[in-house]
Amino acid sequence: MQVEQPVTLPNLPGMFFRSLFTVARNDQEEAEPQTLDAEFTAPAFSATQLKRYHEAFNGFVSEVPLTLIYCLAQRVHLAQMLGEHFPWPAPGLVHVSNSIEQHETIVADEGFLLKASIQLPARGPKVSARRLRPLFQVEFWQNDKHVATCVSEYQVMPKQTDKPRRSKENKIAEPPSDDWQRIDTWKLAGKVARDYARLSGDFNPIHLHPLLSRWFGFDQPIIHGMYMSGRAQAEVERAAKRPVTKIDVAFKRPVPLPAKVSLWQQLDDNNDGGQYQVCGAEDHLQRLEGRFIFAKD
Repeated sequence: MQVEQPVTLPNLPGMFFRSLFTVARNDQEEAEPQTLDAEFTAPAFSATQLKRYHEAFNGFVSEVPLTLIYCLAQRVHLAQMLGEHFPWPAPGLVHVSNSIEQHETIVADEGFLLKASIQLPARGPKVSARRLRPLFQVEFWQNDKHVATCVSEYQVMPKQTDKPRRSKENKIAEPPSDDWQRIDTWKLAGKVARDYARLSGDFNPIHLHPLLSRWFGFDQPIIHGMYMSGRAQAEVERAAKRPVTKIDVAFKRPVPLPAKVSLWQQLDDNNDGGQYQVCGAEDHLQRLEGRFIFAKD
C-alpha cells in the first residue's frame, strides 16, 4: 500500500472520542494478511510532559525514557486503528508484548517523523481468535536519524455479552530462584490506572471501570501493561544508576486491581543488561517478564 505524505499526529482526546464509535465493528469477512503503512509528524515532548513522567515513576536515569516514547507510539497505533482498513474495535485490544530499542540519542527538544506499519493477520470465520494479533511497528526519526523503534503486538478481544470469560486464578507458584533479586514491591490501587491513563492518554476501558472491563472479558479493571513496564524500567535504572537503551517485555497475565506485585531482576554476567519479572507478591504467579540492555559506558 502506498504511503501518503506525513500528516500531523492527532491529539488523543479527539481520537479517544472517535474510537468509541469503532465498537460497532464486527468484521467477519475472510481476508489475507495485509500491511497498513502511514507516516506522521509530532512535536517534541514538552518540558512539562518530561517532568510529569519522571515524577510519576521517580527513578529514571534516561532523559527521555523508552517507555515514554511508547506513549507517542500508542497515539500512532490509535490513529491507524481509526482508519477504514483496520477491521476491529479500538477499545478492548490487549497489549501482549512490546519491544523498544534506542538506536541514536533521542533529543528531548526535537520533534519526530514517525514511520508506522501494522501487519494485519489473516482473518475470517474459520480463523482462531488467538491468531488475531496485529503487529504494530513505529520508527522514530529526528533530523534524518533513525533514533528508536517500537514494536507492539496486540490481541483482539471478543466482546462479552454474558458473564466474563476470564476466571480468577487460584494457583500458587514458587517464588523466583535464589539467583533473582527482589528490588521492589508495589501496591496498586484502582486510582493508579486512572492516574496513568491521564499521564499516557491510554483510556482503554479495560483499565478504568468494572462495567467496561467486563464487556471485554475481565472481572475487574486491569493495570496498563506499559505502566508496569515503565515502572520496571525506572526501578532497574535507579538500582543500576544507568540508562536503559532496549527493553523487550511480554505481558503474561493481566493484573486485576487492586493488586500487590513484586519486581525481580537478574543481571547478566557482563552487567550489560539482564532480565526482570513482575510476580504476584503473594501467589508468585508471573505477570510480566522482560529483558533490558544498558547504554554502553
